[in-house]
Amino acid sequence: METLADPAAIVLGSCPGEGKVSLVAAFTPGVVDQGIQAGKFIGQIAKLCGGGGGGRPNFAQAGGRKPDNLADALEKAKSELIAHLGENGN
Repeated sequence: METLADPAAIVLGSCPGEGKVSLVAAFTPGVVDQGIQAGKFIGQIAKLCGGGGGGRPNFAQAGGRKPDNLADALEKAKSELIAHLGENGN
């Protein structure tokens, strides 16, 4: 995260095994300062995959049981971050 412009957000998702979803979110201080906390954010996104999660304001992990919903969950994460931070993070 140190090499990214601030504000920046990274959300990753994977299907590590049958019936499993893993999600991770990492936010720079500029994102957290704008009121988005990684723990709360990824917890809401994970609900779309039949799971939950949490963590710190700048880094969080989550899991779920519906891998078929992962693409939609990641798209939702992207659209929410863009809506809140703007196309250029402003």
